[in-house]
Amino acid sequence: MTHNTVRRLRIGYVPGHAEGNAYVQRTQEALAELGQVYPLSPSTKSLWRLLKFRPGFFDVIIVNWLEYKIANPATGRLSWAGVLAYFLQILSFRIFCRRLIYLRHNTYPHHAGSRSANTLTRIIDLSERLYSITATHSGHFADKHYLPHPLYQEYPMTAKGNHFIVFGRVMPYKNIEQLISHFPVDEQLIVAGPCDDQPYFRKLQAVAEGRKVEFIPRFLSEEEAQCLVGTARGLILSHADNDMIVSGSFFYALSLGTPVIAVRTPFFNWVQDELDLQGLTLVGEIESIGTALKQQLHLPAEVILRSAKQYFSLVTVTACWDALFAQLQLQDSA
Repeated sequence: MTHNTVRRLRIGYVPGHAEGNAYVQRTQEALAELGQVYPLSPSTKSLWRLLKFRPGFFDVIIVNWLEYKIANPATGRLSWAGVLAYFLQILSFRIFCRRLIYLRHNTYPHHAGSRSANTLTRIIDLSERLYSITATHSGHFADKHYLPHPLYQEYPMTAKGNHFIVFGRVMPYKNIEQLISHFPVDEQLIVAGPCDDQPYFRKLQAVAEGRKVEFIPRFLSEEEAQCLVGTARGLILSHADNDMIVSGSFFYALSLGTPVIAVRTPFFNWVQDELDLQGLTLVGEIESIGTALKQQLHLPAEVILRSAKQYFSLVTVTACWDALFAQLQLQDSA
């Protein structure tokens, strides 16, 4: 497939306009090198908007996080109405494209309750049969196509402070209370990000009493986030449950040349075993966080970013999408 042919591909992308979501912006930037990107809404109520396109108009539609609706956001339980809407939307997308790609970010929705997790996982597994292919951002899945997660704005910050940071939405599944409980009392920890669960936030405050823990419970501007994460001695990922496949915070930290300390997950085990990535320290359990901080290698920010660019640069991401499109035999339809 020639470069000119690829540029004429019509690529639908869900969610189309995710305001403030740098991942969506970077991925669409990569896809724009391969064709024209059409933003599509993930809302079932917006299906009628597809009618302005003829059946088969898109060479490919790529969907992300569409399965979130199968769990009730208020209770975390299975929503049969959501399941119906989910499958209806998949079938609708199939009518308007030649190939449908599912990019699976989670085993099951984050907001799902533990009692519903297995059922929700089986429903999503079943739905994969309706897609042309399922891809993920981790190479540890033998039955799914690997696509690298893009880095964000690549800006290595060389001046590091004394703090460690947890960055992103504050939610119970991230096990932040356990991290605080086992965090060395002489080290500074910043927990930055909004928390919609106020009882949980009060619990975190109680656990943090008497420790060097600072909370910034709100959305941060890009400048604030870049400064806090970029100048940290390390970004900490304490979540090790099986719902999440990869963490966007991990790639954000690498983009700034900030080292990462993470509890082992299948993704991080794969990174450690298969990639020669600098700046990643893994712990078997959160109780070992103190030892990990002492054993952490102090690498220059430029070294960490240069290492990450080998695997997650926008050039690499674009090339991998191009290879997947070739595998799916997407050809010039003009």
